[in-house]
Amino acid sequence: MTILLIGETCVGKTSFLDLLANVCAGRVMNEFKEEHERQNEYDAGGRSQTKKPKLYRITCSNGSTINVIDTPGLSDPRGMEFDDEHKQAIADFIKTQIDAIDCVLIMTNGTVAHVSIPTRYTLSIISSMFPSSIVDNVALLFTMVPSPLHFNFKREMLPDAVRNAKSWCIDNPLVSWLRFQKAVNSGDLPEGIEEETRVELKHAYDKVLRVLNSFFEWVDERKVQPTKEVDELHRMSNNMEATLSNVLAHFTQAEAQKTELIKLQHELDNQKQIKKIHEHYQSVIIQRFYTQEGTNDAHNTLCCAPDCYRNCHLACPLEFTLDRDALGRNCEAFSKQLGPDGGYICNECGHSSNHHQHYRSRWMEREEPQVNVDEQAKRRYQQADAEEERIRIMEEYVHRKIKVLDASVAADMEELGSICEEYNKLSLSGSFVGYLSQAILLLMTHEQKMKQEGATMEALERISGHIKALERKRAILEQAAKEREARGAV
Repeated sequence: MTILLIGETCVGKTSFLDLLANVCAGRVMNEFKEEHERQNEYDAGGRSQTKKPKLYRITCSNGSTINVIDTPGLSDPRGMEFDDEHKQAIADFIKTQIDAIDCVLIMTNGTVAHVSIPTRYTLSIISSMFPSSIVDNVALLFTMVPSPLHFNFKREMLPDAVRNAKSWCIDNPLVSWLRFQKAVNSGDLPEGIEEETRVELKHAYDKVLRVLNSFFEWVDERKVQPTKEVDELHRMSNNMEATLSNVLAHFTQAEAQKTELIKLQHELDNQKQIKKIHEHYQSVIIQRFYTQEGTNDAHNTLCCAPDCYRNCHLACPLEFTLDRDALGRNCEAFSKQLGPDGGYICNECGHSSNHHQHYRSRWMEREEPQVNVDEQAKRRYQQADAEEERIRIMEEYVHRKIKVLDASVAADMEELGSICEEYNKLSLSGSFVGYLSQAILLLMTHEQKMKQEGATMEALERISGHIKALERKRAILEQAAKEREARGAV
């Protein structure tokens, strides 16, 4: 039996692992002991200390083995790049270590009445990571709930994908028991309540045994799910991110060229000197486009700053990372000098490490397929005798060039819409846009908190930049979906 534990930081995953290890070993409560290191869950700042998933093999008293995978806590307060790093680590671990999963157990605090934005974001991450085929194997464990009267979680606030998932409430007695033992041994327990406390803890222990029995019975009834689709979905997600980056780059370049061509149209309408207009046109059409081309498994450090298409470190030897701070500290492309936004300055392009990322692709200059057509138009223009004829020819091929640009952007949108739709069909969440929306909401919450705490202008500008980048991605995806729907694509 293989169980994947997943959830926010500070929900008691490590304590739950201890509980499972003690109960499965057949120990009674008086024999309970800590089995796992506490720092594997979170540090004093609430940050996840588990950088990579860890497999625990719990041997039961009947000789059977339960494999429990502890994962890094999501909704890391240090920033979304750490969540991206955790997602990558979980996907890599599943791909290389696990062939099948019996249960994905999502742990969350059941006493909180208002479902916090970090919790919603965490659930959206989880829903985006797993395929819809695993829906019957997903369960919820609400922690810190000693009785139904203490359960405040609003299920209607859950994502549709997990709203109706099987669930249990638990108040882990192990932590209370260890605290009780320590108080008894040190003499700190108030006089006259020892026996009463023992009875309460025994009652909590009996209750948790019933919950665990019910949970394991439910897991036994599940159909084991192969993990192949988890890897496929993760690859698709990465592919969509790369395609999105590519589309944004092409869209920006195409719009800049189109703006110049529209200026030319106005100049033609105003009957300005045709020779200068033709020279302007030639300078516009020779602008080359940059696009990302795949490099298979080799990853590279690329700049993502607007209008910068530099391959700052090809075949970067670092382990693939989405942590931009770690990339800035360790990639050879960066100096030790910090920029105004707190990132490391790139020696190749001069931009901050906050504008760089590992990609399994590289920027390449792309030849435009319209070169021959432009050459033919150029010859026609040169052979024309009258200025009126030259103006007509110029109008014709400026108009044609704008149509070509519009068609290329439409083709990009179609490709992006197709990938997004395929992802939505496979994903448990059913919406990549929904995941981006939750990410934007989380960042906006952090931004508000930073303002209240008097954060520096540089820090506020940095988080504002992240929000704008995600909003732009979301807008592009929404536009691609609308255009695809308008064309009646299935």
